[in-house]
Amino acid sequence: MKGDVMSEEKKCLKCGGTNVEPGGLQSTGKIYARPYKAKLETVLMTGALVHGIMCFDCGHIEMVAEPDKLKSLTKAS
Repeated sequence: MKGDVMSEEKKCLKCGGTNVEPGGLQSTGKIYARPYKAKLETVLMTGALVHGIMCFDCGHIEMVAEPDKLKSLTKAS
């Protein structure tokens, strides 16, 4: 992901805790974010990879994708 997901001190969006760490989400393949108006073929070729930020206090997981990549997906459709 462009820049560091944890470049600034992060707080959990749910509990406000600071015991958070970046991580990934696993599946049988990669998880990508896709705007509804983007063509599926475009996303399969160039989808925006999703990263996670996990709270070790409450278990909340925040999902983050690159904003520039998401914008490019809607322009390509």
